[in-house]
Amino acid sequence: MAYDFTDAIDCDVHPLVPTPADLLPYMDEQWRDTVVLRGIDSWETIGYPPNAPFTVREDWRKAVPRADSAPTGFAAAMLDRYGFAAAILNPLFPIAAFRDPTLADVFARAVNDWLADTWLKHDNRLKGSLLIPLQAPDLAVEEIERHAGDRRFVQILVWVMGEQTLGRRHLWPIYAAAEKHGLAVAVHAGSSYHQAVTGSGWPSTLIEDYAAQSQGFHTQLGSFISEGVFVKFPKLKVVFAESGVTWLPGYLWRLGKFWRGGRSEVPWLDRPPADYVRDHVRLTLQPFDGPTGPGAGDAMVRLLKHLPSLEMVLFSTDFPHWQFDGDELLPDGLPAELVRKIIRDNALATYSRLALGGDR
Repeated sequence: MAYDFTDAIDCDVHPLVPTPADLLPYMDEQWRDTVVLRGIDSWETIGYPPNAPFTVREDWRKAVPRADSAPTGFAAAMLDRYGFAAAILNPLFPIAAFRDPTLADVFARAVNDWLADTWLKHDNRLKGSLLIPLQAPDLAVEEIERHAGDRRFVQILVWVMGEQTLGRRHLWPIYAAAEKHGLAVAVHAGSSYHQAVTGSGWPSTLIEDYAAQSQGFHTQLGSFISEGVFVKFPKLKVVFAESGVTWLPGYLWRLGKFWRGGRSEVPWLDRPPADYVRDHVRLTLQPFDGPTGPGAGDAMVRLLKHLPSLEMVLFSTDFPHWQFDGDELLPDGLPAELVRKIIRDNALATYSRLALGGDR
């Protein structure tokens, strides 16, 4: 079945991650000198492993220009090809890896300015995600405020695995600033790698790490709910990017079961956890962890009906990562009304700053 993706909104796109050397023009002279002196400008292997097959799909890797290296390359591969109305860029620069909060802030600011300068200003269909230094919530709020007037930025971006759960009260000023300015909070697969990415220790292979990311989303969802983030910030939207989908119903059943038995521990929660998830949490579609092949569309509909709401799923390609072949952006057999929700309507309801047309 050929779907019409005209006016779709892709909620998870990854521009080629800049090297620290690429970011030097976006730093003050003091920090340029510091980065060079400490040798950080030669740090080239960051983010996804450059040569892993799923990092960049082969046809996009071989495109000229490489499809994820410039707005023109991405437009040719996706925006123009399918007629997307917008795409949200998530630059996977590892801000969480810095132990020095000041240096984390310097690089976050540089990446945000680089994204605006090299991507957002060249195509008004492109929207941005702000990197922030979770290591220093006060600096994170300053960075949110610095870009609050630029409506091309529609969310803030943090990693799912680090050294703290995201619902903790000392991070609440970040969520207050996000809610104030209508920014969603995107929690993306990834880690600071300062500690093991599983509860049982370090894995030996990349595929173990990749599959284990969903465990981080379990933890962070429980933290957001139990700590009362959604009670304190009733307008906040949290987007779990690259989390998968099928884990959520089972986890919500377990979380709800124990909430009923231990409600005295969290008296601020006056509704079951699934109700908060329905109102506040969204999931990007790729990588979709459901069946493929014949009948995949029917299976996907059955799976999605186990979620608290069909408004929770946001269309994404996870470009340029190799999550699908050819033009198989969605499995065959989905009803038209669900397709419309997924590819456009749900994103518009999630991102209050998503002004199509690129108004700044």
